[in-house]
Amino acid sequence: MHHSSTVNIILAAYNGSKHIRRQLDSLLEQSYPNITIYIRDDGSTDGTVRIVEEYIAANTTSKKIVLLGQEGKNLGCPGSFYQILKECGAADYYAFCDQDDIWYPDKIKWAVAKLDKKAKKEIPCVYFSAYDYYTEDGKFLRHSPPQKKRIGLSDVLYYTPASGFVLVFNEAARQELILGVNPGKELHDRWLLRGAACFGTVIYDPRYTAAHIRHPDAVTAEDSGNSSLLQSFLKNEIGGTAMTDSKKHLRHFQKTFWGKLTNSQRNTLSLFTARNTLPRQAKKLFYPKRLRTRLAGEAAIRILFLIGKI
Repeated sequence: MHHSSTVNIILAAYNGSKHIRRQLDSLLEQSYPNITIYIRDDGSTDGTVRIVEEYIAANTTSKKIVLLGQEGKNLGCPGSFYQILKECGAADYYAFCDQDDIWYPDKIKWAVAKLDKKAKKEIPCVYFSAYDYYTEDGKFLRHSPPQKKRIGLSDVLYYTPASGFVLVFNEAARQELILGVNPGKELHDRWLLRGAACFGTVIYDPRYTAAHIRHPDAVTAEDSGNSSLLQSFLKNEIGGTAMTDSKKHLRHFQKTFWGKLTNSQRNTLSLFTARNTLPRQAKKLFYPKRLRTRLAGEAAIRILFLIGKI
């Protein structure tokens, strides 16, 4: 395999001193050599910056570690990721990175091989892979659910098939989907996947490339069965603001990329973003395509259509 393609790893850090060493070790141990790790600290108070500086000083690998300044301090997520993409140097590919996960050694090598083979430089392309869930103390929880090989707009309306840390994308995606527009406060993974699904290419790799660490306070209903998951969906989406926010994000995406969308995509987005009427409500309720992978999630979204919540 040739190693000519360059990869920028985009790591947004904040109070990560407990976990970031383990993640940095896994980045430096990547089997793919042509990597630059860009790190932006979002105002940590726990010594995260000192740890990063130690790694920069001690690094003897072919990989580079670059600690950026704190322009626009405390940007939060996803703002810190977007800021790094503005400041970092150009590369063939970019990979989002969370501070508390662990990457398997061939993660970037596998991604580059897929992208080099299938991505066209002039078209936004986003690669994502399967991954594992682990507890903080190293106990395996489960694999991520399998995803469809072909991802279209319907698959990313109310569901994000991948978390940011398994996304790797090309320069065209960076330019057209992030730098050339305003993503606003939309999550970076959802925004990129939605854009690539509409007018680019999405590549799914079923190999497990990373360990996503579940912290005790972050375990959700997704780790339980369909019954618990349905209860969680209904509680958060009927009682909370999640679906109102979701419609706002869809409208922002629709407005941002209207000129790039096909008529079919425009019609689909208009159906789910326009003001509710009884005919429109019925169309959404009986929309023929699956909108979420889990049965409980699909049931929840159809209930929300039925009661006119979205």
